Amino acid sequence: MNLNIDHLHTDYLNDVSFELNNENMVILGSNGAGKTTLAKAIVNLKENDRIFCNTKKVCEMSSELRARLLNFIPSKLEVFDEYIDVHEFLELSLLNGTSHGEIEKVLRLLDIEHLAHKSCKEISSGESQLVLFAGGLLQNSELTLFDEPTANLDSDKKIKIFELLKRHQGLKLVITHDLNLAYKLGFRVLFLQNGTVTYDGSCEQFFDSENLFRLFGDSIKRVDDFFMVNYR
Repeated sequence: MNLNIDHLHTDYLNDVSFELNNENMVILGSNGAGKTTLAKAIVNLKENDRIFCNTKKVCEMSSELRARLLNFIPSKLEVFDEYIDVHEFLELSLLNGTSHGEIEKVLRLLDIEHLAHKSCKEISSGESQLVLFAGGLLQNSELTLFDEPTANLDSDKKIKIFELLKRHQGLKLVITHDLNLAYKLGFRVLFLQNGTVTYDGSCEQFFDSENLFRLFGDSIKRVDDFFMVNYR
């Protein structure tokens, strides 16, 4: 897949351009940097005419083609039917060749089989995060954009999500605040500051000490292969 963002301007983004060719990416940046706005623009939830997928404008694609190519998984589960349960919610994600039998497989994979018939309104924020991730796997689009997939999760579940992000066959674009997750994934890194791309390159170069100091000053401290806030 080829994804091309060509001089995208929005309320929160300033002349963002980059290209992805069959590769995974992590988008990093502080709150308000424009990360989620960028993800929504890529799938045309924020309308624009500057995103191209396989040379076609995403804004001109049919909904069926767009769903086959691109899928945005938000950071928060929102449902408009207060009676819908988790299994019914996941049925809505069965696209691109996936079947009902795979719902149970994904629930087992994430250790959340017990949620299958619970109301989506009754599950915790961490459980909601896992249900959203399950939906992303089930839709099986060529490129899935995960917005903060490890938010609200305990350490064991974060490890589970990390392992699935590494193993999942489809292409991934992961938005995260978690430097440790980004480092362990090893994907190409795009860093946004105030709606502008200030770094686009390899994970190894992003986590070079000089580059980290350029972007964060002395607010980030590296201890072995872990990154922590340097409280002063």
